[in-house]
Amino acid sequence: MNISRESHLKFAFVIWVLVGTGLLSAGSMFLFGGRMLPLTDISCSGIMEWSGLLIAFVLGFLKGKFVLTKIGRKNIARIEQLPDASPFYRTFSLRSWMLVLLMIVIGRTIRFLGAPYLVVGVIYIAVGFALLLGSRTYLERPGFLGGDTGVEGGKGAG
Repeated sequence: MNISRESHLKFAFVIWVLVGTGLLSAGSMFLFGGRMLPLTDISCSGIMEWSGLLIAFVLGFLKGKFVLTKIGRKNIARIEQLPDASPFYRTFSLRSWMLVLLMIVIGRTIRFLGAPYLVVGVIYIAVGFALLLGSRTYLERPGFLGGDTGVEGGKGAG
């Protein structure tokens, strides 16, 4: 199935948001053991979990701001060079798809080897938060949400 460049960009954004949200959710389950916690009541859980959450958000922020933002910009530039209609799987480069596969294998291996849930939770939350922050790169692109097209006045030059 062929899709437009604009659809590639929206698809990339949606994938980053969905995977980021899924990892945040799964990481929270690992970190807090599936307990529903009021965010204002730290006494419901141990200091280790809350420290892990803080570490995860700091690491996720750094990765999202300094690594994934750069990757997002490179992906946008690559997508803008695609033909107007190309297969949906070209939204990400082969290298990116291989990296996704590697990350899945690493995640499963960490769990299979019995890493503490605290560690798994911190990793998942950090990566999920980074993906959500990195997804902003797609939103910041002019015309992404149908607003500013990047051309003065929103219209063509003629």
